[in-house]
Amino acid sequence: MAPAHLAEEPRPLVPDRQDRADPAAEIAVRDVVLRALARLTPRERVVIVLRFYLDLSEYQIGSELGIAPGTVKSAAARAVAKLRADADLRAEVTP
Repeated sequence: MAPAHLAEEPRPLVPDRQDRADPAAEIAVRDVVLRALARLTPRERVVIVLRFYLDLSEYQIGSELGIAPGTVKSAAARAVAKLRADADLRAEVTP
């Protein structure tokens, strides 16, 4: 008999993936997001990707791009404001 700390414990079943949204809807959302990102300037786009997709700090982004962290912050703020104001993106996100 195995020691108590090595005994197997029952685990809950892994839920089915039936709760996923419609794949076509996911593709449509992805397309809207990519088009909204494409409307940003190249610097704004790269800052958004590095900051929010790769989770780099302003300092890390600045070092990577050769710009000051303050410039990274202002580029990110401008980009986020543009994305918030993007009519296509707002229409897709709003239920």
